[in-house]
Amino acid sequence: MMARQSIVGTSGISDPIEPVGTVRRSQLVSTYGIGAIVDLEKGSFMPMGLEDWEYSTRLPSLTIGEPRLEAMLGVSQFRLGPVAKQVPNSRMVSARSTAPTVRFPEWHECPKCHRVGIEGAPFELADDGSRMICLAHSGAKVHTTPVRFVVACGHGHLSDFPWEWWAHRAREAGVCENPSLYLRSHGRSASLADLYLVCNSCRTGDRQTSSSLGSAFSREAMQGHSCNGFRPWLRDREAGCLEDVRVLQRGASNVHFPVVFSSLSIPPASEAAMQIIQEMRTTLDAVPPSTIPDVLAGFARQYGISVEPLLAAWRTTRALETGQEHLTEKIARAEEYAALCEDRDDPVIAGVVPQFMNTVSEPPAALTRWFDLVGAVSRLREVRAIAGFSRIEPHPVAAEDVAEAIHQGVVSPLSKTPKNWLPAAEIRGEGIFLRFSGMAIDEWVLRNPGVPGRAAQIDEQSEAIARRRGQTRDYQITPRLLLVHSFAHALIRQISIECGYSSSALRERLYVADETSESPAMNGLLIYTGSPDSEGSLGGLVRLAVHELLEPIVMRTLDGAGWCGSDPVCLETEPTLAGERVSGAACHCCLLLPETACEKFNRELDRTMLVGDANDGYAGFFADHGDAAWRF
Repeated sequence: MMARQSIVGTSGISDPIEPVGTVRRSQLVSTYGIGAIVDLEKGSFMPMGLEDWEYSTRLPSLTIGEPRLEAMLGVSQFRLGPVAKQVPNSRMVSARSTAPTVRFPEWHECPKCHRVGIEGAPFELADDGSRMICLAHSGAKVHTTPVRFVVACGHGHLSDFPWEWWAHRAREAGVCENPSLYLRSHGRSASLADLYLVCNSCRTGDRQTSSSLGSAFSREAMQGHSCNGFRPWLRDREAGCLEDVRVLQRGASNVHFPVVFSSLSIPPASEAAMQIIQEMRTTLDAVPPSTIPDVLAGFARQYGISVEPLLAAWRTTRALETGQEHLTEKIARAEEYAALCEDRDDPVIAGVVPQFMNTVSEPPAALTRWFDLVGAVSRLREVRAIAGFSRIEPHPVAAEDVAEAIHQGVVSPLSKTPKNWLPAAEIRGEGIFLRFSGMAIDEWVLRNPGVPGRAAQIDEQSEAIARRRGQTRDYQITPRLLLVHSFAHALIRQISIECGYSSSALRERLYVADETSESPAMNGLLIYTGSPDSEGSLGGLVRLAVHELLEPIVMRTLDGAGWCGSDPVCLETEPTLAGERVSGAACHCCLLLPETACEKFNRELDRTMLVGDANDGYAGFFADHGDAAWRF
């Protein structure tokens, strides 16, 4: 089981402390990353920015490296989330072994009297320093709960719902001097319109001042209330924000969209000698270049190995750093694709095991119509780093462009000033790689003129949505992309049924590109264990590359894709009517996966690429698979 670490309630407090809760280390770079709202037993908290991480933790031993990802993101290292250091015989932990947080939202509600307020007006902080209590109940201490609503803008600013303003918005004199706010219900239904906010301290006309919450989520609700530029994770405010603000549910998924980038450790960086060099980097960077051979010779004697592999690894490291100044995600994917298409079994040096091991073979005879290579990746390391986040809408951006996106305000930063490091997590597991036959794809597209037209419809829909959100895309949705992506989803669903992995424990990695004068085409997909817990080491995934197992699983995948529980509605879905989904025939009954498993937010999918459209306008890529499973 992956180690868990504590999250403290306040940054920079005395040591030791009692933690407010625990999350997985990997969640600190995804679901519960910096700027997210984490609901815990003791309330709602927000992980703080990098400045607070540096102040609260002193953990240089938790640094990791991944040269290609560092080059794309413009940093020199990554840091793992801290692991709590328990104080013996107590519930306390060392504050410097935890991730700092701040309480958010600040406004709470008493579940007994339904008073709404903040610390000191009228609630108090409990003795443990982590919970809020209401004392208005004959001496009883009632724990309060965080309010359900927050206010956010498209530039990532987040603040408490303006409860006082909302209650008094119809009152000509505005907010009264000492507001006393309560949430009440008409008792007619459980809808939001049944709730209203009342102030017991003032009256509007001959009635108590109150305001219904029924319209709180409408786009016009916050007219008259401008964004205050608050960034609670950085404890500051940005002046001059002109973005419209919207009311969001505290626990809604659109409160925090992490901008996460990942890279596989591939040769030469994954070799044992390169790993040893990475561990020595702090020392090697501090000595004159002329003394490097002598220093490495000393390390070689310490490890009981020859110095030549270390010297070669050092030269390779320096060459990689020089050659990766202009590395982009597209180039990095092409390098991974090339590595996955080759056999690789590097030697173990001084007990250090290489991070990448791959065995390629031809596919089973029955699958050679569609695939030309199978890879069994028995050893795999992935590094995931969070570089920012967005709110309200996800903002796709390439790794090399994230700094500019932060400068423009469309991606929120993790720190007040740029740092030379980012939070990250490493996942070690296994995978299976399938490479489609490029010739077979080209012939299929030529035989079916309706296929490019279908892809063009989805591409136009995606482009229109991107323009409306002020975003730009650096790729085009093609039949090749829809085919590979849709098959990856169908295969993950089948694997989760047959091989003991849950679909959330698996992850896709797509290698799709049309041939250009500068680079060859890519037609591959990697299905690998994307979860850092014990499911990542079952060993059952790489075993699927055996011909006797791969062929029947692929065939059953195709059989399952031929029929959806929502057919014929699903198969007849028109991309122009799919709205924000940016897909063709794809629903929860056939292709959609947990979003942790998909690179593209469950978008850019179309089952018709596999089986053909409902009106026989064009054939699917696997149309010659059989007859029975393809008609409803």
